[in-house]
Amino acid sequence: MEDNYKTIANNIRIERKIKRCKFITSIKSVKTTEEAEKFIDQIAEEFSDATHNVSAFKVGLADQAITRCSDDGEPAGSSGPPALQALEGRGVTNVAVVVTRYFGGVKHGVGGLIRAYGDSVREVIKEAGIEERVRYLKFSITISYDLLGGVINYLEGSSGQVKNVEYKANGVEVIGLIKPSFFTSLTAKIKEATKGEAEIKIKGDEFRG
Repeated sequence: MEDNYKTIANNIRIERKIKRCKFITSIKSVKTTEEAEKFIDQIAEEFSDATHNVSAFKVGLADQAITRCSDDGEPAGSSGPPALQALEGRGVTNVAVVVTRYFGGVKHGVGGLIRAYGDSVREVIKEAGIEERVRYLKFSITISYDLLGGVINYLEGSSGQVKNVEYKANGVEVIGLIKPSFFTSLTAKIKEATKGEAEIKIKGDEFRG
């Protein structure tokens, strides 16, 4: 599992004229699908008088990544998919983009729309810049009270972080963060130290940068 991922360095907006149509492309770094959807809704509201507000986003990594796109009234497959393909082609994730189009009187045709939307997203990524950020796994370790001190020492000694400790009727749950490349060795150490008692569950990803 990768410790780092690529995303945009800056949230920006650019404007281009293509065949008398105005294309306004807004891009933002996001960490959840909820953030992405909220951003898309905000742009659609801001440019509610536009002919189309085409959107795409990608959140997460590898087979856990969530992607969505919308043609927003353009011919099917002519705008949302090319926008998403442009994101994926640049290798970035945790990004949402909206390409706002104001019709200028000249029809582009499906091929022209595919190029216009794809190029708009590629151009905004170029202007925004790309940077690497750090991914952590968020996980829980459920153990008995007497094992707490040892487990915390193992976690912090493996470059992990304790995020929270929750005391329960039958034990304690430690919520931790660790870079993915350290997770397998940490799990093995804790399982061995607790003689298999520890219950370890991955809760998801946390992205920092």
